[in-house]
Amino acid sequence: MRWWKALAVAAVLAAPAAAAAHEEFPGVIAFTLEGDAPAHTPPCSVCHLGGKTAGTTVWTPFAWAMRLRGMGGEASTVSAAVLKVQADRVDSDGDGVTDADEIVAGTDPNNAGVATDLQDPRLGCNAGGRRPSGRLGLAVAFAAVMLIRRRR
Repeated sequence: MRWWKALAVAAVLAAPAAAAAHEEFPGVIAFTLEGDAPAHTPPCSVCHLGGKTAGTTVWTPFAWAMRLRGMGGEASTVSAAVLKVQADRVDSDGDGVTDADEIVAGTDPNNAGVATDLQDPRLGCNAGGRRPSGRLGLAVAFAAVMLIRRRR
């Protein structure tokens, strides 16, 4: 009888938590690279795949470059990381233009020659990206418990 309680606890703990986008990060990147009046603020898709802002989508080459240079979940880490990306002359898409220069120019550092200003307006930081609620995991755990109980 204890095993099903352990299974239920594991299912609850394994259920994904909600993840909110950090709406201030693109502005911090732009401010750090360009100062008080940046010409371009990068869209969330500079770090998030497809501009969808769940925590599980921070997988772009630029995002990895930032993570490797100390970017974490706090805005204070973003500025330091982007300065390191600039100092290291990182070129995530290999087109010969550094990531920092691409952000200042308004192009995507993840894709050679692709402008970020063409982002789908339904995506990005203000889309309220969230991870799945975890109901599917709970349903699967419940079904497993029911199948095991039925076999007795």
